[in-house]
Amino acid sequence: MQVRVIAGVVAGLVVVAGAGEARGGQVITEERVAQQVVVRDLRVRAGAVSGLVVNNARKPLRDVRLLIRHQWIWKNERNPGPDNPGRVAYYTVHEEIPPDVSVAFKYRPNPPLPDRSDGHFETTVEVVGYSEVGE
Repeated sequence: MQVRVIAGVVAGLVVVAGAGEARGGQVITEERVAQQVVVRDLRVRAGAVSGLVVNNARKPLRDVRLLIRHQWIWKNERNPGPDNPGRVAYYTVHEEIPPDVSVAFKYRPNPPLPDRSDGHFETTVEVVGYSEVGE
């Protein structure tokens, strides 16, 4: 069995390295990654994030790595406070996901997000890496 590790980088490119291959791998675009693995039905309740990771690739995937951003939006953007409670977290869905199948995930921040009156959180989730399982 061959495993290809795919990880996103800030520049928008993705590096692919296969087990038993040279570590150079190949480079694929962020758009291709976005087509192969999708987060759907995202819900945020009391800071907890849940949704579905959908495998649109032709091969099974595992170790799908998600970047969860809790961006703090100030009520008064012109005079923000001194302590921005926004944060980011990485969460990995370790299950193997066959092609055309979705897997549910749930993430709870620890410590929990603060309940404040001077703004609110906007939460986003994006796929930043995964392993492709192949023959």
